[in-house]
Amino acid sequence: MNNPRGRTERLLPARSVWTTSMIWWHIGFYSVLASLAYLALMDQPLKPGTPLVVAALALLAVVYPFLTRTRDLRTTRPVFYVAVLVTVVVFLSFVHDGSGALLFVAFPQVWMFTASQRQGVVATAVLCLGVAAGQVSRYGLGGTEVFGITAQLVASFAVSCMIGIWISKVIEQSEQRAELLAELEAARTDLNAAEQARGALLERERMAREIHDTLAQGFTSIAMLAEAAQAQLRKDGAPDLMEGLEVISRTARENLAEARSLVASGVATNVRGGDLLAALKRLPDSLHLEDIQLEVDVPDTLPLLSSSEQVALLRTAQEALNNVRRHSGASRARLEVQAAPGPDVPELCLAVRDDGHGFDTGASHAGFGLKSMAARLAEIGGRLHLESSSAGTTLTAVVPVSFPGPNHSGIDRQKESAT
Repeated sequence: MNNPRGRTERLLPARSVWTTSMIWWHIGFYSVLASLAYLALMDQPLKPGTPLVVAALALLAVVYPFLTRTRDLRTTRPVFYVAVLVTVVVFLSFVHDGSGALLFVAFPQVWMFTASQRQGVVATAVLCLGVAAGQVSRYGLGGTEVFGITAQLVASFAVSCMIGIWISKVIEQSEQRAELLAELEAARTDLNAAEQARGALLERERMAREIHDTLAQGFTSIAMLAEAAQAQLRKDGAPDLMEGLEVISRTARENLAEARSLVASGVATNVRGGDLLAALKRLPDSLHLEDIQLEVDVPDTLPLLSSSEQVALLRTAQEALNNVRRHSGASRARLEVQAAPGPDVPELCLAVRDDGHGFDTGASHAGFGLKSMAARLAEIGGRLHLESSSAGTTLTAVVPVSFPGPNHSGIDRQKESAT
């Protein structure tokens, strides 16, 4: 990438051509070091500078893995390694005849571990001048040596810079393509998410049409028939039947309002505006639990809850109380709502207790009610507890007051049961 000064600096990506092929550079580098050390030690008789040659080669071998193991070429470690590399190569050119072989790995490494093209050119120039000075020191300036050294200096510098700059450009283009591919992948992910959201919206619209054309029309018909029957019974004088028909009419109109609300926005009308407490207090009148005496114990205020959280809690309470009416054989039931400390954040607990005969929570059941409640709570990050014995059943819905997203699921103690 380009910095404000116009210099090209490199941050190697995880799949860069350097990082993916680095193992072969390691093998080649250590092979050259081992070969030079072997030739120096096998030279008989040993020259006075041989221990220094071997020590310098060992120094490179030791510092190489510690100073070059980074993807960010703008840190000081690779730059420090280049300084050590140039120093060792220049030193060897003063004391050893075969040090020129090390240039075959020194030139590529200068360009591999410098952060910019300018640093690469400077390091290459210092390396060429140092090696040339070592050769002059060893062979002098007499005869044709000076022309050979000069030609070698110029050719090495020119070829190294040409190849290094070309490789840097190739890698820069490769990294730009990698960034473009990453952006395309991110765009494709966003497009998939948008398509899924669009599919969910279309499905919601389809369900809204189905509700409008079936349930809403059916509730309207029930309400109209109940009102017509009430008008007829007023003429005939049957107050008991009129009271029952009034309950039927009110229930039909309440459920018609619910169906229309779902068609309009997907939020239940009896909790729109955050009035969950009022909706829970109306349950004894709206559910018609027959002979079951329902006691509702809720606080005066609740923590801030979203519409989806309020709907989930209300639907859980309604389904739990309907299960009590249909299956428990209870005479009394109690609905409680209270806040409680959770493991991470505060939680809101809604509990439904009855004094019925209970059931085996581990047995298999054919119904869908409990699984539906657990799934609804899981969507808002909540969970469902179930305890049952011969003395009664307790169902508890737990919802975190604040949570990052859906990260809980299922029924804790109930297996695959439902009513």
